[in-house]
Amino acid sequence: MQDLYFKLIEKSKEAFVMSIEIYNKPTIKYRVEGFSFFICNAWELMLKAYMLKRDGEGSIYYKDNPNRTLSLENCVKKVFTNEKSPLHRNLMKIIELRNTSTHFITEEYEMVYIPLFQACVLNFVEKMQEFHQVDMTEVIPQNFLTLAVSMKALDENTIRAKYPEELAEKLITTKKELDPLIADNNQGFAIKIEHFDFITKDRNNAGGGFYCGGNCKRPAEYR
Repeated sequence: MQDLYFKLIEKSKEAFVMSIEIYNKPTIKYRVEGFSFFICNAWELMLKAYMLKRDGEGSIYYKDNPNRTLSLENCVKKVFTNEKSPLHRNLMKIIELRNTSTHFITEEYEMVYIPLFQACVLNFVEKMQEFHQVDMTEVIPQNFLTLAVSMKALDENTIRAKYPEELAEKLITTKKELDPLIADNNQGFAIKIEHFDFITKDRNNAGGGFYCGGNCKRPAEYR
């Protein structure tokens, strides 16, 4: 049993790293699908290792089918029994995304789900330490645990013009369903990502700069 436990932990760590690498690689277009698949796999393996240690080897198998291990949904329900907890809700929403038919996933889903993805990453790191005394920052540097964020806003008119009606409405509806959940839950469910632009005359207060062309007249402070 101990050998199985360590194999589950090692595979979980590898799946977690894969999810981060896929999401933060700019050349991959299917980052949402790739991330959701591997992060779910990482959680499933990690939770099964925890159940194995806590309840014995039989706990990770279906009672009526001892040759088949439990799904991630079942593992979540057995370990995180409070269905209203932000962590439980976060995992269920990401599992739901993973299970969504491929033709309903677009690149714009990234803008909708990134707050949940970031929370899921931090939740995993926390529970891996709590359940297994594994420090994931020794596996992947801490600065890589921050997912790359798209600063584009999700514009409904643009979405409707870009995609067929069924697909566009699915994406818009998903955003409207998640927005109040993000607002009402703590960081265990979603890490809110907000981007603000300010115009200032004090260069010391500027977080960045921009170039507006040859005819642009900059304030004296910027010359």
